[in-house]
Amino acid sequence: MTRPLPAVIPLDTTLAPAAVISAREALRRAAPLLALRPLLVVSDFDGTLSPIVMDPWGAAVLPAAQRALRRLAGVADVHVAILSGRTASDVAARTRIGGASYLGNHGVERGRLGRRQRPGSMAIEIFAVPDRYAQAAERVATGIPALIPDAWLVVERKTPAVSLHFRSAPDVDAAALLVAEAVDRLDPERELVRFPGRRVLELRPPGVPAKGEAMESLLLEHQPAAVFMLGDDVSDAEAFAVLTMARAAGRVDGLAIAVQARTETPPAVAAAADVVLASPTEAARFLSGLARRFAAP
Repeated sequence: MTRPLPAVIPLDTTLAPAAVISAREALRRAAPLLALRPLLVVSDFDGTLSPIVMDPWGAAVLPAAQRALRRLAGVADVHVAILSGRTASDVAARTRIGGASYLGNHGVERGRLGRRQRPGSMAIEIFAVPDRYAQAAERVATGIPALIPDAWLVVERKTPAVSLHFRSAPDVDAAALLVAEAVDRLDPERELVRFPGRRVLELRPPGVPAKGEAMESLLLEHQPAAVFMLGDDVSDAEAFAVLTMARAAGRVDGLAIAVQARTETPPAVAAAADVVLASPTEAARFLSGLARRFAAP
């Protein structure tokens, strides 16, 4: 099924970066919003619920974050959504939060995991694109290991997209150039749009949803009174921008919360956020604090 794409506000990179604060301070700022319903809690996975690791396949959710989101997903009129660049099935299997929605591949995929449902049985709706884009992505995924046989290259197939990770490359800048050159050889017509990230190059069909569109779709679906959005990368900044524009328009209240997954937060992410948490561990503490407040009598 094809979903209409809502309009997305471009990032404003001229804004001053948000300050790094503690989970306790973030909870203090969130406190006035906790009585609002419906409430929507949206989180990225890598670098937010899970520390960044050199091997993308080794990423695991922090247990405290998992427990908190499970508790939040069980609260009446509280909606939990995981919005990730990974496939919906992958991130559902890594987090296993029953009652949550999963928007994978930046919103290209969508599913909902029922309580006590096995992630492998989750039905997934995929945004429809012409077959030629999936074929182009597979051509890159199949051909690039021959051009770059180094062990640091990790190919993540996310039909109709593909991500090329180089997290463990000894020279990240050189690896980024090498990957970009190889991609240009395999996709000379540039059928796929290039999305550089931190130690990754993602190739996606033109016109498919990104995290900004995914956030807008969640706002339209749940009509929340308040939203907490957590994320660490430039793609998450697109969702932050949608949230803060909706807040400025009086549609919703909420907080855009950046997470510092490495030694620093990308400038565009810090500029789009309201606050910055120092690590995924601090993000887990924030979510745990939310869950405790809902459990309090």
